[in-house]
Amino acid sequence: MTGSDAVPLYRALYAGVGQEYCWWMRRSMPDQDLADILHDPAVHFMVLRDSSSSPVGFYELDLRRGGDANLAYFGLLSQAMGRGLGRMLLDHAVARAFDAGSWRLRVNTCTLDHSHALPNYQRAGFVIRNVVSETWDVPDEYVPERLRRL
Repeated sequence: MTGSDAVPLYRALYAGVGQEYCWWMRRSMPDQDLADILHDPAVHFMVLRDSSSSPVGFYELDLRRGGDANLAYFGLLSQAMGRGLGRMLLDHAVARAFDAGSWRLRVNTCTLDHSHALPNYQRAGFVIRNVVSETWDVPDEYVPERLRRL
């Protein structure tokens, strides 16, 4: 998706999908920086819509490194979960990456992501290649309530 409505739609989906999983990097990014990413022809922002045309999920596929593709973000809004839509959307992202000539497709997930994220990626053919322990200094306004209690 491109155009002037891409940034607000991306922000709404990114926040809606990621708010419970501590997604924050794109939320804190200035609009122009996000627009530059989304308007790059090698970045694919794909929106999944339900039968009423309401957005229910998205992915951001980054092909800027040639054949070394990165599924930068992927997810569904909570009301779309449990209906097989994640599997369909992930299959679409994988096919799009390899149809574009990618020789590798990477995805990163973490322990804060939905519990079905890793199994869903593995079902689609992803394998664990590297595990890294990271600590992030997340701004307080992006920390979900459930994590503030820890």
